[in-house]
This record gives sequence, C-alpha cells and structure tokens, in this order.
Amino acid sequence: MAGLRAAGFVGKRELGLGVAFAAALGLLLGVTAFAQSGGSSAAKKAAPPPVTPAPKAKVAGSFGNWTLLCGKEEEKAEERCSLVLPLVEKESQKLVFRVILTYGPKNNLVLRVDGPTGIALQRGVEFSPDTRKIYRMPFQTCLPMGCKALLLVQDDMRKELAASKQGSITVYALNGKAVKTMTALDGFAAGLAALDKHKTGN
Repeated sequence: MAGLRAAGFVGKRELGLGVAFAAALGLLLGVTAFAQSGGSSAAKKAAPPPVTPAPKAKVAGSFGNWTLLCGKEEEKAEERCSLVLPLVEKESQKLVFRVILTYGPKNNLVLRVDGPTGIALQRGVEFSPDTRKIYRMPFQTCLPMGCKALLLVQDDMRKELAASKQGSITVYALNGKAVKTMTALDGFAAGLAALDKHKTGN
C-alpha cells in the first residue's frame, strides 16, 4: 500500500481500458466452457467441444469520468449495463480502485467497489459522497487479483451521489492506517440517467 500513500488519483476515460473493465464486470460477461467427460475411452479421444468466447462489453456512453458499459452473459440473454468509474494512480497509471453501479435482483441499484488486496478486510470500504456522510461497505469476496465490496443504494444515497462533485474512498492498511482516495464525480447524474434507460425490464 506504500504506493497509495502519497499518490493522487484521477478518473480515466480512455477506451483502451474497456477490455480491463469487461474482464472485471462479472455481471456483464460469462464464458461457457465445456469440460471433457472422463467416461469412455472414445470420449477421451474425441476432440473437446469448442469454447464459446465471452461476449464483449461495449461502451454505450461516456459521462464525465464515468463510462456506461453494456453486454450479455449469453447470446440470448438480456443485455445488462453498468456505470463504471476507474481510479488510476497518477504516477504509475495503475488501476487501483473501480467504482461500479448496476441494477441487481428486483432492479435494486447496487454500488460495488473493487480494490486491492493487502488491506484490513474487517474494516471494509468507506465511501463518502462530498465527504459528508460515510457509507461503510463490507467486503463480499477477496481473490488474488483484488477484493469486492457491495452496498445497496437507497434513495437518499442516490440523491447525494447525483448532487456531489467529488467523493472519497477509504480503506485501511494492515497496520490500521487509513488510505484515502479522492475522486471527481463529474457526469454521475447524466450517467445514472443513461443507466436507468438500460435497466432490466425497461
């Protein structure tokens, strides 16, 4: 976490990151892989069925620092979209945090923050629009490539986000020290309005 200590972060909109976004959005992408059966010898000798490539997420719009990505888990599945804000370290240009908003089950708006490993998991993530109210997000999963924290967005938080010009994300190092990242929230209201138009069932 030493690299996070003094570095600043900015939202990055370059379309070159689209592939990285797509790989991280499990809600948008899926790979159908067929495992070869271990039954008869004939089955073992047969060529394995082809792997169906994962559908790629497409950029459906850019709103300030936010990017709207849409894609399908399967060819016949309904298209789903997510509003994505990548936070990149200025000096190394390394993607450190990713903020994602998408509609989950029952069309509930869900906020997800992807962050690095090597942090105090029990402290979770603290997200604060305009640094006024702090929303604490527990980590749901943690893999070698990073950790994911989720929070159901209620109406009051949605209004705060739409009215905010900046926000902060705070995680805690293993020694207990807070590591805080500031980011501009430019374009959120317009991006959320675009996401609403792609909401499942609309």
